Amino acid sequence: MQINTSQSSALSYINTHKKESEKELNKISSGSQISNTDPAMMQIAQVLMSDATIMGQGIQNANESVAMLQIADGTLQNISKMATDLEALNVRANSAALNNDQKAMLQSEFNAQVKAINDAMSQASYNGQSLFGKSFTTSLGSSEISVNIPKLDTSKLELGNSDALKEFRDALNNAFSEIGSGMNAYKNSIDSLLTNRTNTLSAYSQMADTDIAQSVSNFQQENLLTQTSMFAQAQQSNINKNRVMALLQ
Repeated sequence: MQINTSQSSALSYINTHKKESEKELNKISSGSQISNTDPAMMQIAQVLMSDATIMGQGIQNANESVAMLQIADGTLQNISKMATDLEALNVRANSAALNNDQKAMLQSEFNAQVKAINDAMSQASYNGQSLFGKSFTTSLGSSEISVNIPKLDTSKLELGNSDALKEFRDALNNAFSEIGSGMNAYKNSIDSLLTNRTNTLSAYSQMADTDIAQSVSNFQQENLLTQTSMFAQAQQSNINKNRVMALLQ
C-alpha cells in the first residue's frame, strides 16, 4: 500500500529553496555575489582584479618617472639660462674696447658659469639616483618605456669659441626634446592605464559586488518558499499519519 509517493520530491523542493536562501544570505553578508562553489566565475574575477592591480602599479611607476623627468627638465631650464649668460659673455668679450683686466674678469665669470652647469647636472637626482648621463626603463605592466637623459658636454666651452657654444645649445635642445618625449609617453600611458583600469574594476564590480536590495529580496522570497514548503510537508505528513491510523482502526 502506497501512502505518499511525492514525499521525496517535496523534500528535494525544500532543500533547493533552502540552499538558494543560504546563497543569497551569504551574498548579503560577504558583499560578493561570487560563490565559492563557482570556480570559473571566481577565476575570472581574480584575473580582473590581478589586471587592475598590475595596471595600478604601472600608473604609480609612470607617475614616479614623470616626477623624475620634471626634475631633469627643471635642471635643464636653469642650464638654459646659464647657457644664455655664456652666450652673452662671449659676445661681450669680442668688444675691442675691453682691456686685459676686463677680459680676465669675463673669463672668470665664464668659467664660473660652466662650473655651475656641471654642478647642476651632478646634483640633479631622484630618490638618490643621479639623472644626467643615464638611461631609465620603466615597466608599466604590459609595456615598457625607456628614456635617455643625456649629460651635456661642457669640455669644449671656452670664451671666444662661438661654435662650441652653438653645439652646446643644440645638445641642450636635444636633451629638452628627449625629456619632453619621455614625459608625453608617460602621460599618455597613464591616461590609457587609468581608462583601462577603471573599465576593468567596473567589470569586476559588476561581476563580484552584490546588489544588496536584490539579494535581500531574493533571500526573503527563497526563505518564504522554504518555510511554506516545510509547512506543507508537515501538514502532508500529519495527513498521512491520520490516514494510516484510520486504516489501522
